[in-house]
Amino acid sequence: MEEGDDSLFVSIKQTSPDDEPWTYAFGLLTWRSVEGQELGTVKVYGHPSGETYRLGVGRAPRQRYGDIIFIPRSFNRKWISIDSPPKWSLSFEAVSGKVLAGVGNESPTGGGITAGGVLSDLVDFGVSYAIKDGFAKVLLSQ
Repeated sequence: MEEGDDSLFVSIKQTSPDDEPWTYAFGLLTWRSVEGQELGTVKVYGHPSGETYRLGVGRAPRQRYGDIIFIPRSFNRKWISIDSPPKWSLSFEAVSGKVLAGVGNESPTGGGITAGGVLSDLVDFGVSYAIKDGFAKVLLSQ
């Protein structure tokens, strides 16, 4: 991690099976340093199109060097009862960045800061949103 960064952004893409989301298991993703799991742990799923997860607890870790750990967990016994079960493969990419509390997010690629703000439905368009794991998911409907 770079000096002063407080988050790790991990992009995970399911590489096989490549035609459907994985419905048999999930994984626990963490970053472990000699100080422990300083950035927390997130639950992740496999998606063929990929998804980015943020590891971070709002403060920079004491150590900048560590390992990304992924621990698969099975929650569907159907997977082990299939005669020829599919192989679940994932690819990982990671970059560190900084989340500025109360201001917005600094781009993990160094592209600058995006301003924080308030989500609202200014023209009665039907905007709804939910914040989960530090990310806002916006739904537009008419």
